[in-house]
Amino acid sequence: MPVFPLHGARILMGKTDRIFVYIMGFVLGSLLVAMIMNRRALKEEASVDPWVTHNAAAVKAGAENLPEGMPEVIQRGKILDFGILPSAANAQTKVWHLNFDESYPYVCVVEHLSTGEFSYMAADQILIELADGVDVTALKPMLDALQLRLRMFNRKDQIAVVGVLSTQIDAIPATIEALQPYAELFRAVGPDVIEFK
Repeated sequence: MPVFPLHGARILMGKTDRIFVYIMGFVLGSLLVAMIMNRRALKEEASVDPWVTHNAAAVKAGAENLPEGMPEVIQRGKILDFGILPSAANAQTKVWHLNFDESYPYVCVVEHLSTGEFSYMAADQILIELADGVDVTALKPMLDALQLRLRMFNRKDQIAVVGVLSTQIDAIPATIEALQPYAELFRAVGPDVIEFK
């Protein structure tokens, strides 16, 4: 039987006692981890998603309904925002921001008024094809200056996905334009296009 000194006292622990102490430690540790994870989950649920706050404003502003002829999956989206770009006086595109609870949450639908064609893209991020020889770490000064967030990257394919500047209806073109002074870092920059099969 091992003997452990504890402030001058001697504690004798049998095999059963050690197993009991181990099990109690495991149970208490598991409870503590569960409480921490539950607290984080509640904190995330309580935080307000800026895209969702646009829903009430879009309804009050009288956002246009989605045109017919779009894929059925797009028709199920909840309209968060609507606008005409570059302006109502010089309309070139109609833009809808949609929310989907079960799949990709924020989708941008653009109707090109001159052709009647539709394009679909992620509403909250853009895609950057890095220039040859440029590593994704070279984007850090640009991202810091514009207060953008790198969401994901693929070094092999030289691709980076970056969040947009805001949740406004012109977020994608505004972010692409803001990146232009850093054009030496990339071959191409554009929306993160969604393709339907």
